[in-house]
Amino acid sequence: MAKRNNYSFKKFEKELKRKKKAKEKLDRRKGQKNQAANVDKQ
Repeated sequence: MAKRNNYSFKKFEKELKRKKKAKEKLDRRKGQKNQAANVDKQ
């Protein structure tokens, strides 16, 4: 695999970090929504 130059590697890392953070946020929202749905059912 070819080496990335430093700038594009930083950009790639930043993008991965952003995607991970967005996924965690989405998971938290889904958790809250599921929790609210469970409370409504009881």
